[in-house]
Amino acid sequence: MSFQKSWSVARSLVSKKAFQRNILTTAVGIALSANAFAGFPTLYGKVYLTAGQYDLEKNDFSLTAPGATTYRHIGATGIATELDTFVLESTGSRLGVQGDFDANAEVQVFYRVEYGIDVDNGTNSNGRELSQRNIFAGIRGDWGSLLAGKNDTPLKTLQTNSVLRSDIDRFNDAPLADIGSYLVGENRPDNVIQYASPILLGGLEVNIAAIQAEETGVEVSPTNAQDDNGFASGQSVSVVYGKSKWFVGAAFDRNVVTSDVFRALGEVSLGPVKLAAIYQTAERHEDVDSLGGFSTFVGTNGTNLGAQNGLNPLSEWDGATGNAYKEQDGYVLNALWKIAGPWSARVQYGHSTSTPTNDSYSDVDADALAVGVDYNFNSATRVFGYYASLEAEGDAQISTKATTDSTFALGLDFRF
Repeated sequence: MSFQKSWSVARSLVSKKAFQRNILTTAVGIALSANAFAGFPTLYGKVYLTAGQYDLEKNDFSLTAPGATTYRHIGATGIATELDTFVLESTGSRLGVQGDFDANAEVQVFYRVEYGIDVDNGTNSNGRELSQRNIFAGIRGDWGSLLAGKNDTPLKTLQTNSVLRSDIDRFNDAPLADIGSYLVGENRPDNVIQYASPILLGGLEVNIAAIQAEETGVEVSPTNAQDDNGFASGQSVSVVYGKSKWFVGAAFDRNVVTSDVFRALGEVSLGPVKLAAIYQTAERHEDVDSLGGFSTFVGTNGTNLGAQNGLNPLSEWDGATGNAYKEQDGYVLNALWKIAGPWSARVQYGHSTSTPTNDSYSDVDADALAVGVDYNFNSATRVFGYYASLEAEGDAQISTKATTDSTFALGLDFRF
């Protein structure tokens, strides 16, 4: 055997032993780091885009004095245009990372880091590329789950049933049509500690959230006591029971975004049609508070002229410089019809009656209507079109004319 051949054999034996040692080392490493592999994060997201026409109205208030730059909040006798434009919007898009791993045989660790993204222009109204959504970590076992972080309240998620994977808010995320445009309670607070029960009795689920306001405990003024400084200064609780073709639920918020809210709902499936209803009543938590949690889901700006305080249609009917309401009652009725194949249709009517904190003014009535048609490519992808209108009318001292906001849009919604 030549020297070259002898050396080749020796080198082969050395390489084989080194390879075996590397396999053993790798196997031990994998065994020791099983948690790291089990908790490898999953990237997920949602793109929700709409392209449509807005026609929004506001009360035509006069100036407080000739040449002034401020406007009255009462005495309107007509309406003015607040927004008349065609827009491309991204109102519910998000990007997140989530995962879980076994801490031991009985306990599993889970986490989620989720941000809102603006697919239409890259930044939101604050000039940021990302906005915080649900961000938390927790543990779970046969006894349920416990998480801590920033998270939707049990009242907000009441309409999304864990058993049936159904969403009673038929126009969730849709500009002007989402129930958050006329009902309070759609909140995602900070500093949440939340327990969720396992599914009990074939369909029962209980969620309990303790929310920390983390105020200083040092009074600033008689109307700002800073006394929401203890454990669970705000609470949110929900109870849901669902079966294959129906579910019912109820939830209560106490001192969440200055509001106490009760919400009840139900859904039933009748062949290809789902019928649902939501009832809600809310009041401010203390006499110094105003109801919190009004939103718009309108992702574009209106004119700066006039006394309109934001794009929410209720925000100018209180006779004040903000959303100064102390009570609200409302309901939603809707239906989803799976027509045939990939086609489905949706219709939703909502109403709310809101009471201004100033007793000089009467209640404000909001009436919302939305109709839409969907084409579902699969369970994660659809294109849709919808029309929505929202009429608001309050005290004649504030305005003698009702305001009507409307939009017609085409959209794309897909998840990955």
